[in-house]
Amino acid sequence: MKSSALKKVLISVAAAIGIAAVLAAVFFAGYLTRGAVGDTSYDWALKIIRDNYYKDIDTENADEVAVDALVDEYLDIYSAYYTPEEYAALQSSNAGNKSGFGVSVTYLKGTGLIISEAVGNSPAFAAGLRSGDVITSCEKGGKEYTFSSLNDFTSFADGIGDEQVVFNCASGKSCTLSRAQYNESYVFMATNDSAWTFTGADAMQITEIEGDKIEYLPEGTAYIALSQFYGNAPGQFRSAVQQFNSEGCTSLIIDLRNDGGGYVSVMQEIAACFENCRDGSTAMEARYKDGRSEIYSVNAAGTQPVISAETEVYVLANSNTASASEALIGCLVSYDVLSYGNIYISEYEQSYLDATGLTAESLKSGKTYGKGIMQSTFYNPLTGEALKLTTAQIYWPNGKTIHATGLSAEDGCHTVSSPMPLRGDGQELSSAVEMIFG
Repeated sequence: MKSSALKKVLISVAAAIGIAAVLAAVFFAGYLTRGAVGDTSYDWALKIIRDNYYKDIDTENADEVAVDALVDEYLDIYSAYYTPEEYAALQSSNAGNKSGFGVSVTYLKGTGLIISEAVGNSPAFAAGLRSGDVITSCEKGGKEYTFSSLNDFTSFADGIGDEQVVFNCASGKSCTLSRAQYNESYVFMATNDSAWTFTGADAMQITEIEGDKIEYLPEGTAYIALSQFYGNAPGQFRSAVQQFNSEGCTSLIIDLRNDGGGYVSVMQEIAACFENCRDGSTAMEARYKDGRSEIYSVNAAGTQPVISAETEVYVLANSNTASASEALIGCLVSYDVLSYGNIYISEYEQSYLDATGLTAESLKSGKTYGKGIMQSTFYNPLTGEALKLTTAQIYWPNGKTIHATGLSAEDGCHTVSSPMPLRGDGQELSSAVEMIFG
């Protein structure tokens, strides 16, 4: 069975409620639809793999087995097989369509049950849950439940139906919510006197939530968190840029912590939100095993607001910052929107390492993930199944590739002490702001 240190961490310390809850999805997807159909699913998959996988592999002695077994045995951890049902669910989820509470939780020894993410526009976010909240108990049907392990909470979550549940937090707040269908907001923005997220059926209505302002941000500085490169993220980011300009901000902190990437097309559109990244200029280059290369260009959506070239831009990243996030960083670095010295990467504290029982090296502490390869998904029109393959290595516009290395202090980036891998307002963000602005 294939595994990685990061994958082990996610499995061991994260539990999700509903389809929407994902701590970090570490893949970079460029979706294609091609109809190379063989006599069987196995024939179809084997031909796709031999023709398109990013490196040659010896499948001459491969026995005819289930396609998922073929993928597990011969391909990397980023490749995957989807049944028709799984592929349909994946497409819907990646379009932003979610169902559930919209929270991910982590259990840390010595701390307890922690909200690692409250998805934007979800019932959890609307009820007031936020990343970093420590859950002391939950109430359901008039009964209170406490949790001394992740399994305790998982068992509780498995028994939740349509009823309301109360989450009680260590801070004293109590949040009441129930499962629902919603469209995800991938973008959150804050200044020192207000904050904004995206609400509504399509998550495109920019909505002020003053209670989430980040008071320690300097005047004229905005914070924008981007959780993934899917769904309506480009339109949301453009609206946030418009709000940034309306507020008269002159510096920007982009939070890409725990952003594992997503669609190439979304990265291309978000890159266009920066004045230096001209429409039509190279956003990234994909290089294939047969020597071909393909240029993906910055893709502006007509006339749109942009972050001016005079804006001082900073990026927050961690070991779960991967793929499209790293590609966006590369684009911003290549066009002088961002310098390496303005990148701040999480270095996990010993208390977190002790709580997980893992090492700094296995968690890639002080580095970004280092995923400079691209996946393409091939669809079988006769069966509805799909195959995601690693098809190319990615290079930044300046010719750099970060695959298997990531970004670190060796590149001139700064490291920030992190109590655990969380995005949003908290101890790590305040420490980074102090390092940036003094």
